Amino acid sequence: MANTNFATSNLIGARFDAWSSDAKFDLGTVASGNDGSEWVYVQADAGGVTAAGYVVLIDESYAADMIDTTNTASAFGQAVGVASAAATANYYGWVQRKGTASIRVAASCAANAAINSTGTAGQLDDDASTGAEVINGIVLTTANGGAAGTAEGVLSYPNVGATL
Repeated sequence: MANTNFATSNLIGARFDAWSSDAKFDLGTVASGNDGSEWVYVQADAGGVTAAGYVVLIDESYAADMIDTTNTASAFGQAVGVASAAATANYYGWVQRKGTASIRVAASCAANAAINSTGTAGQLDDDASTGAEVINGIVLTTANGGAAGTAEGVLSYPNVGATL
């Protein structure tokens, strides 16, 4: 089931599904969306974001880098979000940090299981690989099938947890 999100905050021009080459809002601006969702305005790093559902690590300057075991290794407590659209390198846009979302996960990722970072940029898994980091605040409500893709889940201010 695809999510169609829209702003309910008093932010004129806030589009959660579009990235732009110039900043439309201050980095770190928070917006409320439909169905109780919450979004934060960020700038994609030099790698951009591959597609909707890909998971990003958000640093203290609100730069968004697709999450993997390399960047989570030294990021305990750092914020995590989910993009609702692909982003070109260094573009500005919104990532979700609260509410229901379609989340990029590995093949056969189970519902209601602990989720962790992986070696694949932007993708999470439930495989509990040694050296990966737990991602707190993300729970899949639907298991993923036999190939990597997006699965429905709930975000509750996700962040990087302990190393497995």
